[in-house]
Amino acid sequence: MTARLRPQVRHSRLRLAFLGDIHGNLPALEAVLAHLDRTQSPDAVYLLGDLVNRCPWNNEVMDVLTDRGWPSVSGNHDLIITRLHTPAIRPPFDERSRFPVMYWTWDHLRPEHIASLHELPAEMTIALDGTPPIRLLHGLPSNPFVGVYPESDAAEIAQKFAGYTEPVIIGGHTHRPLDRVIAGRHFLNPSSVGLPYNKDPRAQYLILDLLPSADGPSWQPTFHRLDYDRQRVADAFRTSGLLTEAGPLAQLYLRTVLNGEPWASDFGYWLKDQPAAVRADIAGAVEAYLRVHGPGRWAFG
Repeated sequence: MTARLRPQVRHSRLRLAFLGDIHGNLPALEAVLAHLDRTQSPDAVYLLGDLVNRCPWNNEVMDVLTDRGWPSVSGNHDLIITRLHTPAIRPPFDERSRFPVMYWTWDHLRPEHIASLHELPAEMTIALDGTPPIRLLHGLPSNPFVGVYPESDAAEIAQKFAGYTEPVIIGGHTHRPLDRVIAGRHFLNPSSVGLPYNKDPRAQYLILDLLPSADGPSWQPTFHRLDYDRQRVADAFRTSGLLTEAGPLAQLYLRTVLNGEPWASDFGYWLKDQPAAVRADIAGAVEAYLRVHGPGRWAFG
């Protein structure tokens, strides 16, 4: 499903904000909100999906976002959460032992928030008269589980987006900032609010300002990175019960919060090629993974 939005312009200038991959990290989101309200005053704010899962404050994050009323596309985590405990769930996500954090999130997330995640569109277009339209989606077309990377093959990405007419594409999923032109189209990614993967653990988001030019108006990106109290996150992993229930896998997510490295995603990439006996023992698998992999030695290659 694709939504087409025409936000109301309140000023002669136009400023839009984009937040992606919050992942239930309330302190990171609060830092972004304070910065937006105090220094940016955007005309509209848009969310790029993966609002929940991986950090403990899923209900609190959804409460804030619901109160703000900001439109969002669906991320892969949002999608899977809505499918847990339904006939729509498919392997490997039907294995609680392999995805204990996701099931913990579902167990604690209030039903109204699961319902609202279910209603999120896969894509949306921001269309304002006299401005370059913007297409929002979490990952690739029809696939929120894969994103556009700085090192992605240009010809392949051009082919994937060949059916799109918008000159600006903004996505999430990779947890890495992106500012790249491919086949004349501007691809942007603000990185992640809650769990960046670019070795910088600060909360990250994107501002677009509409600028006039001789060739017509264009969008000027500015990337923001904000420090926040990450010890508060570490404490909440323990007090919420998330570490107790999800154990070593939750500890990988906490490592990412603290140092901005892709621990759990890299572990998942490594795990899918392991024998069934290894996949059946997540605690042992994490221990085996950490003996071999980490910064400079990622399984991603």
